[in-house]
Amino acid sequence: MHLDTTAKVPIVKLFHQRSGLDVDISLYNTLALHNTRLLFIYSAIDPRVKCLCYMMKRFTKVCDISDASRGSLSFYAYILMVLYFLQQRSPPIILVLQKIYKDDIKPRILVNGWNTYFFDQIDELPTYWPEYGENKESVGQLWLGLLKFYTEEFDFKEHVITIRRKRLLITFKKKWTSKFIMIEDPLDCSHNLGSGLSRKMTNFIMKAFVNGRRVFGSPVNTSPEMEHFFDGDVLTEGEPAPNDRCY
Repeated sequence: MHLDTTAKVPIVKLFHQRSGLDVDISLYNTLALHNTRLLFIYSAIDPRVKCLCYMMKRFTKVCDISDASRGSLSFYAYILMVLYFLQQRSPPIILVLQKIYKDDIKPRILVNGWNTYFFDQIDELPTYWPEYGENKESVGQLWLGLLKFYTEEFDFKEHVITIRRKRLLITFKKKWTSKFIMIEDPLDCSHNLGSGLSRKMTNFIMKAFVNGRRVFGSPVNTSPEMEHFFDGDVLTEGEPAPNDRCY
């Protein structure tokens, strides 16, 4: 057990031996409770959401690019990247929950000055989304599509990754033009989860994504073990992740 004072909100990091799980504990971070529930509701819409988030977690962990205290992105930031991709897919896998409400006026549930409202009635979702369930792509197809989306299609210089709206959000509007990967927190909209990235770390992350698309997209003659795809040395070309947090 140790205290991580480099995080935006100080946390106590634990390792639970019986389950093998890493645990982070923080206090008084009330907005995080709503963020966590938002992610939970998104994961309940379609089982592929959980699968892709797990794959992203495994991928970023073996590449050593998911520790924000060491200058990379947090796992939370990568989950937002997954959700954003699934919202932009045609047809989409998930909708923008913050844009769905029953009345003409969006409800206001204020926490620390931010509106934390989002639609959470999953059983009623087909009423607001007639095309619910139309996308039949497999998890594998979506994973390759995600890697292609972020290495070829998404313009990191011009646009912000945000799951609170379907329309593109330009970096100029957020005044975050000096950063490399901009990811907006869906509830605390002033928070850019990519603010600690340096150019060196950004290049390292993007190289891992490019290599990932090559590894996962290459046909194989046998049925390889999972480690064949999640080989950190291959995905990072044997280079250690930078450790140069940019403030």
